[in-house]
Amino acid sequence: MKKTGFVRKNGKRLAALVCALLLVLAGCASLTGCSSAEKLYLFNYGDYIDPQVYDLFEAETGIRVVYDEYAAPEDMYAKFTSGSVTYDLICTSDYMLEKLIGEDRLAPINKDAIATLSNISRRQWDATAAFDPELQYTVPHFWGTLGILYNTKTVTAEEVTSWDVLFDGSHAGNIVMPNSERDAFFVALTKLGYDANTTDPTQLQAASDLLKKQKADVQAYLLDEAARVKVEAENADLAVIYNGEAYLAMENNEDLAFAVPEDGTCIWLDSFAIPVDAPNPAYAEKFLEFLCREEIAAMNFEYIYYSTPNQAVIDGLDEEIAANAAIFPADSIHDKASVLRYLGAEAEALYSQLWKNVKS
Repeated sequence: MKKTGFVRKNGKRLAALVCALLLVLAGCASLTGCSSAEKLYLFNYGDYIDPQVYDLFEAETGIRVVYDEYAAPEDMYAKFTSGSVTYDLICTSDYMLEKLIGEDRLAPINKDAIATLSNISRRQWDATAAFDPELQYTVPHFWGTLGILYNTKTVTAEEVTSWDVLFDGSHAGNIVMPNSERDAFFVALTKLGYDANTTDPTQLQAASDLLKKQKADVQAYLLDEAARVKVEAENADLAVIYNGEAYLAMENNEDLAFAVPEDGTCIWLDSFAIPVDAPNPAYAEKFLEFLCREEIAAMNFEYIYYSTPNQAVIDGLDEEIAANAAIFPADSIHDKASVLRYLGAEAEALYSQLWKNVKS
């Protein structure tokens, strides 16, 4: 369950909007002419939009969002490219979006039709340019960092200044690693001093060897909530995790803390895109316009607690929330951060094979 400790300076305005739109929806439910067959098919990470947003969108537009979920970008790609389902809108991560753009699987977004894009911060558009250079195909949803969530009763702050703590045996059996090949390899490559986007087979083999050696110390390979809950329930000492999940864990257990190791992190950015064969691209653009509104983006931020790219929301935050480094990393972290890139089919196949060898 998402924590609800979020405070906005203009919270009354948000509450009034939600109540008004829900009343519209309730009214529609009593009228046979109000139920619509219009649908928007969305493919996204699990639990990555406040479910109430779908109701509000349907109340306003008559378009019902049909939501399909996946766990990791590679899972998304396999299903998306299988042709079994056609989507109007997808949300996925930086390097996977770069791959889809390169394969001509995404349509340019008519951004003139989405006035609320002006709410997206300049910094996030600049970050987007790493994988969408002309800013034609994607709209930012959430962003953040990869770091270490840890129990302060068993792990010291000094230990988590480096990724070394995951490999030195000091917390054997109490480590949760990400069940994601790019994130796991990012940690190993950074610990070894290599570029996070390397395609060098020798360097990748060294990272694979390190991860295989570490495997005996790993309690589980998990993502998102599953990883968070392990540490939150004190069933593990530390987990490699995204910052938003770390914030929720710290809200639920005061003995937890989050650190971004000094040897570097990756800045990830999850964004929306419209497939080239989307049946209803106009519905997708309507939904993007809705999501980028200050009040709706604020609802999603409160529900998810990852770093929002919506500057209007940030400007309306309570100072304590805006200053929380677990949600909004310090500017200095950006200086040592990498954005994961799509590395081409040959490198992708090598990563995949090496990851299978680690997990087997």
